Amino acid sequence: MKLYLVGFMGCGKTTIGQALADRLKLPFFDLDELVEAAEKMTIKEIFAERGEPYFRMRERDILRSTRYLEKAVIATGGGTFTFEDNIQFVESEGYSIHLSAPFPLLRSRIGEKAAERPMFRDDLATHELFRNRLRFYNAADLTIEVREDQTVHELVERIVLELPRGVLTAVVDGAAH
Repeated sequence: MKLYLVGFMGCGKTTIGQALADRLKLPFFDLDELVEAAEKMTIKEIFAERGEPYFRMRERDILRSTRYLEKAVIATGGGTFTFEDNIQFVESEGYSIHLSAPFPLLRSRIGEKAAERPMFRDDLATHELFRNRLRFYNAADLTIEVREDQTVHELVERIVLELPRGVLTAVVDGAAH
């Protein structure tokens, strides 16, 4: 079984995903990093040179390649879980965890890196994108509220505690409770 982390940019999918994978002794994969490695360019460069449709196609292809993983924690891109075919794929292949955070926290985390994010245009447009994506994220199997005062370790432990026993057993073979 695979655990797919979904949520908006800045919610901590990569950071929490790596820590969760370490905690459960599973391999970790970041979909954005896999796309960048396959394309040999940054996501911002892919958007600029080849456009969002091309990026979404590559993202979908690489997401599909996770079917060959037996067990893993996978951090998806912020838009991955907003396409019906990707949602259905994740549902058929594993368990989705929405890392939910309020927009002001996400905005403060994005901070100076906003220019590196192709989907970040300005605060108003990004807030609207956030609101539009929430309905997709809310379709995840589990939602974990991310708060500013929580450490990565605390969030990981909350995820482990809130995973259904059958899911936890499937990802760790009963070894890392």
